[in-house]
Amino acid sequence: MENKELLLIKGDVAGIQHYIFSVKNDGAARRLKNRSLEVKESTLQTGLDIARELDATMLTTGGGYFLLKAPKPSKWEEQWNLLRKRYESKERKGRLNLVLSFYEVPGEEELNLNYSRYRHLLESQAGKDKLQQGKITDAFFDPYRMPSPTPPTDVKPKDIPTWDDCQERLYDENEESPKSGIIDFDHLAAFARQRTGSDLLAALKLDVDNLGKCFEKLKTKEASDKLSKRLNQFFGEELKKLREKEVFHHNEFSHRYKDNIYLVFAGGDDTFLLGGFDAVLQFTELLQNKFSTFSKELLNDIPNLEKVITFSASIIFFKPSYPLLKMASTAEHHLNLAKEASTDKNRISVLGQPFKWHEFSRMINISNLLDDLVRNHGESKAVISRIRESRKGFAAALRHSDRGRLNIPSVWRLFYFIRNVKPENKEEIEKLIKEYEALIMNAFMEKENGNPMLFPVAARIAEYKLKNFKS
Repeated sequence: MENKELLLIKGDVAGIQHYIFSVKNDGAARRLKNRSLEVKESTLQTGLDIARELDATMLTTGGGYFLLKAPKPSKWEEQWNLLRKRYESKERKGRLNLVLSFYEVPGEEELNLNYSRYRHLLESQAGKDKLQQGKITDAFFDPYRMPSPTPPTDVKPKDIPTWDDCQERLYDENEESPKSGIIDFDHLAAFARQRTGSDLLAALKLDVDNLGKCFEKLKTKEASDKLSKRLNQFFGEELKKLREKEVFHHNEFSHRYKDNIYLVFAGGDDTFLLGGFDAVLQFTELLQNKFSTFSKELLNDIPNLEKVITFSASIIFFKPSYPLLKMASTAEHHLNLAKEASTDKNRISVLGQPFKWHEFSRMINISNLLDDLVRNHGESKAVISRIRESRKGFAAALRHSDRGRLNIPSVWRLFYFIRNVKPENKEEIEKLIKEYEALIMNAFMEKENGNPMLFPVAARIAEYKLKNFKS
C-alpha cells in the first residue's frame, strides 16, 4: 500500500546579515547588492537541489529560506541524517549556513485543511534546530558551502541609484558627475549635504509584526498562500514601484527617490534600505501609509485574518565612512527596541527612541515646520532649542492623561513657551501649535502619555536639515 504521509521541510539560511554587510566601505555600493542577490539565488538553488533529491514540491522561497512538500520515504530517518550531514555546517561568522527542519503530516487532505497548524509546528521545530545548528556535522572543517552564483557584470543593477539617468547633480566645481555606473554612498551623502548641509545617510530596517500568529489564524493552505503572495507582491513589487516613481520635496524642489534610495533587500516580511537621511525619512512615511492601506484591503480579501497587519521599523543615521556591519547591527538592535516597546509592536525607533507611527508623522512634520520657519521666514535657530525643551512641558501636561485627566494650566504654559517668536511669524508658529494640540488630544482620548522625546528628535532632525544655514 502506498505511503501517503507527507513531509514539510524548511531550509533556513543563517548568517545573512553578517554576510551581506561584512564588506569594506570602499566600493560597498556594488558589493552589498551583489551579496544580497547571492543570498537569494543560492537559497533558491539549494532548495531546488534538495527538492530534486526528495522528489519534492517547492511551496515557497524567500530571501533566506525555502519550504518544500515531499512524500515520506520508507527509510526517512537515515536519509534525513545524510541530508543534514551533507548540507548543514557549523555556524561561522562571515558566511552563510543552512539549517534544515521537517515535520510529518498524515496526508494531503490533512495538510490542506490544517496547513497553518503544521506550518506553525514546523516553525517551532526550526527554532529548536537553529539552537543546535551543525550539531550533526562530523567534520568541523569540511562543511557544505552553499552555492554563490556571481551576478553577471553586464546586467544593469536594479533598485539602486545609478548615474545613467540621475537627476541629482554635484555642485562641486572640482568634481564632475560620472556618466554611468552605481552611485556610491559618499555621493548619496553628498546629495543630502547639497540639500540640507549634512552629509548624513540613514538606514531603514523593517519587519512585519507577529506574522507567524497571522498565519496560524488562517487555517487553510489556500488562505496562507494568498497572504504570502500578497506580502511578496507588496514588498517585492509595490515598494520598488514607490522607489522608482515617487519623489520627495525639499525647499520647493522635488527629488527622485530612485536617485537617493538604495534598496539592499526586500522580501516577504522584511526590508533593508539606505540613502540620504532626508530621503529615507520621507520614504519611510510614504511606505508606512501605503502599507496601512494595503493591510486594510487584506482584511476584506482574506478570510480569518482578524486584524490589520503592521510592521515595526528602525531608522538610524550614520556617516558614509561608518562600518557597514556595525551599522546593520545597530539598525537590528533599534528594531528590537521598537518591537519591545509594546505588546502590539507597530512602532518605529528613531535615534533609539520608539514612537507610534502617528507620532513619527507628527515628528517629521514638526521638523519640516522648523526648517521652514528658519530657512524661509527668518526665525532664529533658537526656536529649535525651545522645541527640544518643550518635552518637559508636554510631559507635564500629560502626566495624568492615562487616567483621563489633562493638566490645562501646563498646556497653556507650554503653548506660551512655544509662541515666543518674531511677531511676523505668529501665523507660522500656529501650525506648530496645531501639531502639539493634535498630539495632546490623541493622548487624552486614548488615555496614554505619549513619548515626549518626539520633540528633541524632531529638533535634531531640523538641525540636520539646517546645519550650514545661517539664521
